[in-house]
Amino acid sequence: MPYVEGESLRVKLAQRGELPINEAVRVLRDVVDALASAHKHGVVHRDIKPDNVLLAENHAVVTDFGVAKAVSEATGREKLTTAGVALGTPAYMAPEQAAADPHIDQRADIYAIGVLAYELLTGRPPFTGETPQSVLSAHVTQAPEPVTSHRQAVPPALAGLVMRCLEKKPADRWQSAGELLPQLEALMTPSGGVTPTQTTPVPAVTPVSRKRRVPVAVAAAVVIVAVGAVALLRPTGGPVLDADRVVVGVFENQSGDPSLDVVGTMAADWIAQGLQRAGIVDVVPAATALQASRFLEAEIGAGHVTDPVRALAEETGAGTVVAGTYYVERDSIRLQAQVTSAADGSVLGAIEPVSGSVEAAREAIEALRERVMGLLAVSLDERLAASAQGGGVAPTLEAYRAFDEGMKLYLSAEFSDAVPHLLRATALDSTFVVPLVYAGFSLSNVPGAEARSDSVLDAAIERAQWLPAYDHHMAEAMRASLKGDMGEAHRAYSSAVEVAPGSKAVYNLALVAQWLNRPREAVERLQSLDPERGAMRSWVGYWSVLCGSYHMLGEYGEELDAARRAQLQYPNEPFLLYVEARALVGLNRLDEIEEKLERLRGLQADWFGTAGGQLRNIGDELRAHGHPEMAREMFRRSVEWFETRPPAEAERTVRRYGLGQSLYRAGRYEETEAVFERLVEEHPNDVRYRGWLGFVSVKLGNEERASEIEGWLEGLSVPYLGGLHTVFRAAIAAARGERDRAVALLQDAFAQGGGYGVPWHRQPGFEVLWDYPPFQELMRPKG
Repeated sequence: MPYVEGESLRVKLAQRGELPINEAVRVLRDVVDALASAHKHGVVHRDIKPDNVLLAENHAVVTDFGVAKAVSEATGREKLTTAGVALGTPAYMAPEQAAADPHIDQRADIYAIGVLAYELLTGRPPFTGETPQSVLSAHVTQAPEPVTSHRQAVPPALAGLVMRCLEKKPADRWQSAGELLPQLEALMTPSGGVTPTQTTPVPAVTPVSRKRRVPVAVAAAVVIVAVGAVALLRPTGGPVLDADRVVVGVFENQSGDPSLDVVGTMAADWIAQGLQRAGIVDVVPAATALQASRFLEAEIGAGHVTDPVRALAEETGAGTVVAGTYYVERDSIRLQAQVTSAADGSVLGAIEPVSGSVEAAREAIEALRERVMGLLAVSLDERLAASAQGGGVAPTLEAYRAFDEGMKLYLSAEFSDAVPHLLRATALDSTFVVPLVYAGFSLSNVPGAEARSDSVLDAAIERAQWLPAYDHHMAEAMRASLKGDMGEAHRAYSSAVEVAPGSKAVYNLALVAQWLNRPREAVERLQSLDPERGAMRSWVGYWSVLCGSYHMLGEYGEELDAARRAQLQYPNEPFLLYVEARALVGLNRLDEIEEKLERLRGLQADWFGTAGGQLRNIGDELRAHGHPEMAREMFRRSVEWFETRPPAEAERTVRRYGLGQSLYRAGRYEETEAVFERLVEEHPNDVRYRGWLGFVSVKLGNEERASEIEGWLEGLSVPYLGGLHTVFRAAIAAARGERDRAVALLQDAFAQGGGYGVPWHRQPGFEVLWDYPPFQELMRPKG
């Protein structure tokens, strides 16, 4: 063995306690790399701990394979799958190792890596005790506290990785060091997850304090790659970059005046819009670029990013990044920019600075846009030079300031609060129409505001001459969705994707494809996006659509893999535990579900629903896959969850609605009826409550009331229902055993904007249709 000059990891921990996160990940990567080599040769270390990791310069070296050697010599076998041997160090032993399980393999080392990682990040192992026996017992019987409970700064992706290593069952861990290694290497990249991400269900980032804005660009970098160069650039260890894709980053404010921060956003937006209007190059939409820029501001401020130009390129997949700086000289504002290659960081050209009065900043921004596009024309396409002229007038600074405030709220999912700012931006400058598009998007996320959303989007589309093509297509798609015309929504989103292939439009197109019963298309669209970067950062809905599409296709193994990847990114989302359980049901791995349920009960509600609702959904899956007894138990647990809510919470309408649905699944029809009677009394025009009451009335033999409710549903002409009223009519028909009529009504519902999706193969009330060929043909995936 070579002499290693340096200290052991144990000494370092004793001196410093927990390590910086980046350093901890680097050490773990080296240790796992060593184990990957050992596992490849069938050798299990069995005694991974800080004492057996030596630090030599910037590398960690794994030492002392003595336990592996001792077992090999004692058993005459090289692979450690021998019973009765419980060697190792108690604090780092896997549960099966502590119990001298006869089937110990490399996954015991994975557990030890989890313990090691836990200690590097928190300064303590997950279990301690007065005796070795008590520690061993804890490994076998106790769940470790989340690593974030001891150190909140540990990012979700890293925390999820550690906790998966510490799973009690070997099958639930990473299966080898070779499988774990790329996960750690991904965390070492500039935007690979070593920094915290939000779990908000929109592409949101927490706004950086206005007191200290950190620029995305350093020295006014603008990145460009010539068309004649390689079309795709793959930086070492990073994502693929498209040399024909341009992203414009927020310009750096060097004026020292925070009130001028909006100029940097406005300059980036206006240059991006000019490029979009030209329709010649692929431009990252302004909203996506703004999201990426603000995320990287925080990363730079925290010291996690040292090359902002490369980081912005990797975040958006763009081989071309436009950014700059501006400062104030006396009463004038001065803007400047450069051109830099994302492939090698070389500066390809400089743009002569432009100046103007602070009050007339938009004229300076317009002049800068012409110069940027002129320079881009040299490298990308000469037509850009002509497109720089006549591209409209930049908004007033006051109007853009209102837009900027609205976009911050929009990107933080504060939709209701965003709307007044966005509408005010257009009111201040009638040619500034883009804010209307985002006001329409915001209103579409506010319950009961569909009519206002439709009206605002109509107003934007009527002034399409002021809209970039991407925003125009997105507005058309959202308006079509509101009207229930999903075919038109698919067409419009497809057009938006042609303009901006790496944008949020790809996700929206995948969602509509799933809605139209084209799950294969949805999967293929989503696979073109990076779920941890760019438009999909902090967007858990990506995984919802991807996993749901796999489920519709019956590809449960792929669904399970995707669900577990998602949990590394979002470890505290109850919905993802349900998705994992749903896939396990499809795979008939029922013995693995209970552990997911225990974790599910310990999490708070997320935007997909409550733990009680997810228990109900798992029960639906079990029933649909032929496990009625387990399903009944799940429904009982779901009802129990709702019934044990604190009084103030239990009285909330949404909780009572959830309780009513769970009571129905549990076969407690009279109690279901009572819940929905009260809801209808309080909300007489709510289609959901009346529909459920009509449906359960059939079950209880109250045909008179069921017919009355069905007539009410049939007579509805309220827009924006998306076929929901017709779905309930189909449910009532199915409850009566009218199968042909139920299928016909479902076809009508889909034509009215109702969507296909995961629930249909297990939808309560439609059991009578599950084996009916016309229904099966209706639900068969079309693409």
